[in-house]
Amino acid sequence: MIYPEELIEEIRLRNDIVDVVSSYVKLERKGRRYFGLCPFHNEKTPSFSVEPAKQFFYCFGCNKGGTVIQFIMNIEHLDFVEAVKHLAERAGIALPEPEDAGEKEKTYRRKEILNLNKEAARFYFSVLAGKSGIAAQSYLKKRGLTEKTICQFGLGLAPASWNELSELLLSKGASQELLISSGLSLKSKNGELYDRFRDRIMFPIFDIRGNIIGFGGRVADKTQPKYMNSPDTPVYNKSRELYGLNYARQSKSKKLLIVEGYMDVISLHQAGIDYAVASLGTALTQAQAWILKKYAEEVIIAYDADSAGQAATLRGLEILERAGCSGKVLLIPDGKDPDEYVRNNGPEKFKNLIGGAISLLDYKIRVQKNMHNLDTVDDTLKLLNSVADILAAHDNSIEREVYAKNYAEQYGISLESLRSEILKRMKKEQSAKTRKIALPKYGSEGPGGINPLRIDARYGELEYMLLVLICMENRLYPKVSAVYGMDSFHDTGAKETAEKLYERLEQNKSCILAEFLDELDPAVSSYLVQISATKCEFEDTEKAVNDLLKRLEILRLEELQKETIERIKNEQDGIKRQELGVEFSKRAERIAVLKKMD
Repeated sequence: MIYPEELIEEIRLRNDIVDVVSSYVKLERKGRRYFGLCPFHNEKTPSFSVEPAKQFFYCFGCNKGGTVIQFIMNIEHLDFVEAVKHLAERAGIALPEPEDAGEKEKTYRRKEILNLNKEAARFYFSVLAGKSGIAAQSYLKKRGLTEKTICQFGLGLAPASWNELSELLLSKGASQELLISSGLSLKSKNGELYDRFRDRIMFPIFDIRGNIIGFGGRVADKTQPKYMNSPDTPVYNKSRELYGLNYARQSKSKKLLIVEGYMDVISLHQAGIDYAVASLGTALTQAQAWILKKYAEEVIIAYDADSAGQAATLRGLEILERAGCSGKVLLIPDGKDPDEYVRNNGPEKFKNLIGGAISLLDYKIRVQKNMHNLDTVDDTLKLLNSVADILAAHDNSIEREVYAKNYAEQYGISLESLRSEILKRMKKEQSAKTRKIALPKYGSEGPGGINPLRIDARYGELEYMLLVLICMENRLYPKVSAVYGMDSFHDTGAKETAEKLYERLEQNKSCILAEFLDELDPAVSSYLVQISATKCEFEDTEKAVNDLLKRLEILRLEELQKETIERIKNEQDGIKRQELGVEFSKRAERIAVLKKMD
């Protein structure tokens, strides 16, 4: 699908980059830029910047950059058209129906899979309600679920038969290929379709719009595997969805509670704790954390208390912190899971536990305390050193001070000594990170390792800078093009970019860098943003352009000088050698004049 240039520009303008990025990254204003932790690579010191005036982002650490469209492409793992659709929906802009056959096919396939999922959910629900579902109904009732809750969450039962669902959907006109693509069916070695889910209690997975995008299936006995889930499909990606969010986002609470399983979510909602969700995998992902941030001011993790659960909790808290969420941990007594605890103790006691949820710092230190025998001096020292490590890595100075004071008093040491150890670690960490930002020399690999840019060692950077400055000040184009036309460009990528920019400006169209980036190869776009962010901060753009043109002329003249020297060496005719010598002298004078110019 190719959308009109004007429409893409309207979508970009209606999605302020600071607003969009802030829903994924915690930003802090510093001067004219906003900074935060980069969502595209691991870091502890913010190097990811957003510049409102230019409407683009740039990371000084990994060198990714671009407009709001490139940001959404990278963070949501979408192609250009999908990113434009995402932002259009966000801004409430209606898009024309796709004309491209490929896009039409994608849209059609998604709709058909959603329809298949709806049919499958109705089928599973009817099986659970029928005679063959009596045992499963009994199991769910023993787990404390009411009929109302079973209906609300659309629970069902996949029959034990080999291919009942597949045969039903085929009889309604679904193709074998679509059934396999939906994840509902698998193909045997002899080419026959059979049901992916058999003899399992079924949990439909809804997106926030209420569409059924996948399923989870649980056995009612001790058969393994206990759970089976839909694979990733054109409508479902487990790393980007949260079970129960379609209901939890409507809660009046400003919290979200993350639990491990479907039954935990359902039991809590039934108990009136309607802000519970579950991650659809083994661990919380960064994409899920960004989604949580959109819907909650505070996110509480309630994972199992075993070692695997502790590790998942620590990872989850770090991921939430990176997304800018206020994260806490719910500790359930005796290692119970939320479903079991709320059934045995009631919702009020569980709400009290939520009220006592502890912070990331508390949880990290608690984990360390559990690892040491505090009856010995040696282990107490190890714990205090661990506390110093944890506090040194924490960026909130007020919380750091409060916790330092608390632990100094608790273990009978002076606050000054603990502060000293914390400061020592912070200085060491800062020293390790203090480095000059090294801009990549694009050679065999470009930004992100795609579409490599082979930048001309002498001319490339200067030519790209010239193009960025023309975008900043379109009025300078006539002057630049008169002096530095298309034939003047040495760098291949810069020349191809100049062709597009010059053509646009020849047609008297205005062009700012942010709107121009969408027309270019991603590697070129990223490099232009890098150049803009790191090389083009000038108070006087016209003076900077004049200086660039002067430097480029010096480079051209110096190359001609080298060629002339070689020609003089090889020339046998004395008169021609003399003429070449005169040319050389005139050029040398011109170079000297240019180098003396301010």
